[in-house]
Amino acid sequence: MQQGYFGTAWNDIKNSPKWLSKMMVMALLFFIPIFGPIVVAGYLYGWARDIAWGVHSPMPAKIFGNEDGRLYSRGFFALVIAFVFMIVPSVLETIFSAVFGFGVISSAINGDFGGAFLATGIFGFIFSLLSLAIYVAVTLFQWVGNMRMSIYGRLSAGFQINKIWAMIRHDFKGILKILGMVVLVTVVVSIVFALIIGVVMVVILAVAAGAGVLNLQADHLTGSVVAWSVGLILLALLLSAIAYYVFMVITVFIETLFTRALGYWTRQFDVPNWRGQDDPMPFELQNQAAGTGVNASAYHQPAQQPGQAYQQPEQAYQQPTQPYQQQPPKESETPEK
Repeated sequence: MQQGYFGTAWNDIKNSPKWLSKMMVMALLFFIPIFGPIVVAGYLYGWARDIAWGVHSPMPAKIFGNEDGRLYSRGFFALVIAFVFMIVPSVLETIFSAVFGFGVISSAINGDFGGAFLATGIFGFIFSLLSLAIYVAVTLFQWVGNMRMSIYGRLSAGFQINKIWAMIRHDFKGILKILGMVVLVTVVVSIVFALIIGVVMVVILAVAAGAGVLNLQADHLTGSVVAWSVGLILLALLLSAIAYYVFMVITVFIETLFTRALGYWTRQFDVPNWRGQDDPMPFELQNQAAGTGVNASAYHQPAQQPGQAYQQPEQAYQQPTQPYQQQPPKESETPEK
């Protein structure tokens, strides 16, 4: 049975030695501003880069291993790409708000309050659709940009909009499935986590209410109230810290899952045959050779489905002491700069 991107990525994660402990360590790294996210991003996109090259291996044993010498630069570039792409929705939303807001204010000044009310409703609907479309597009461009950056080792490769768009357009359905799964998993986890927090808060409030009733019947009213109050505050802080850490572990797991899936998605573009970052990619050369410029069928069917070359990925982990079946290409062996 053919597995999807997430199914194959999950197999890779669960068959990696000590994968849960790695998630827990990466979650702790997020408590370190800037440096922590840089390490996590460099680690995860390095692993995604390996599978994009066709190198099937478990999660690297050491988070700070830096085997290819690009851990920190790759992580830093990923944060820069995320920051720049996230500026785009804010700028566009500001422009849209100014344009539509001017129209609403003009209608109100001219006494057309009905028109102003109608414009407000229409603006809210259009603005919501535009915001959703912009955030989806920016997210996809950021993901593919990060993959191109990790493959070439250059920040500029992550901002090649025309190349990124060509890859997205080639298999839009595939990358949209990854986005959909990320949204679905995130929503489910958020709901479950919110329910757990709600139950914990109800328990704390119930204990507090019971303590209050007992204190009202006690002779040593003041001392008991203070003691119970301090104890409940400490308990609430402890449970909040534990809950936040668990949430961060889950967040890291989701990020690991979709980053690995993104590596599988990128593998279909025949990365080992890429040349310079400005040169046509193999599928573009094939389109040009066909004389059509655009291969319409390629928009619906990716060149290679995830798991096709590794239908039994668990076999790659039979000898965890030798995690790499083959080493990923060194920097000098990456596509021509």
